[in-house]
Amino acid sequence: MINNKSSEDISNDKSFNEKNEEGVTKMYDFQDKKEQPFQYYLCFDVEATCEKGGGFDYKNEIIEFPIILLEGNTFEIVEIFHSYVKPSVKPILSDFCKELTGISQTTIDVSPSFPEVLIKFQEFLHKYQLFYENTCAFITDGPWDIRDFVRKQCTISQIDRPSYFSIPWVDIRALFSKFYNCERTNIDGMLTRYGLEFVGHKHSGIDDVKNLTIIAKRMWEDGVIFNVNDDFPKWKENRKSKKRSRKCKKE
Repeated sequence: MINNKSSEDISNDKSFNEKNEEGVTKMYDFQDKKEQPFQYYLCFDVEATCEKGGGFDYKNEIIEFPIILLEGNTFEIVEIFHSYVKPSVKPILSDFCKELTGISQTTIDVSPSFPEVLIKFQEFLHKYQLFYENTCAFITDGPWDIRDFVRKQCTISQIDRPSYFSIPWVDIRALFSKFYNCERTNIDGMLTRYGLEFVGHKHSGIDDVKNLTIIAKRMWEDGVIFNVNDDFPKWKENRKSKKRSRKCKKE
């Protein structure tokens, strides 16, 4: 259940080929673009087990692990890494989860475990020498995928969080808000700014990440520099500040 797509395969995918009103594929002058701080970017958006009203303390387990690798100076798609994941604590998906994500129980039953998926993903990273010879950063829609879901899953799987999930990443939602001077919004809201609509099944990890790459490419066209803007120390400090604030209020 682990699938990789090459750039040639992706180029034949109509959903990735942007065209103007006359139906002509757009061409961009890459020479006018500012150099990005990273050679590659990994668009990342997981899906996890859930129940209606589960809340933040629910022990979510990752059930879909999709990534699209982008070339940093063109934001062209290089390859897709995609796998479903079999949860260990609650291997039977709730009806709410299946309806939300579009993932079937049959798919989950034959999928590899999270540690097995990580091994395959690390082979993918090695193929392009990411985080080694070549610089790279994750792009996510908000902090949740890495800050919460990966952290929870590593605890459940009783493994150390990989080093590449312990360094700063790009929160595209925050970057979008800062660059366009607008309120933070979700994938739908960001697409709307460009006059686009979501393509695929919302809350399908692979469809979410495909739409995320479209947003990233549009932002790149507008001159956005994709610097990292989120990390674990930031959220730890925020939690400490909130605790101090609550303590002061009580006093």
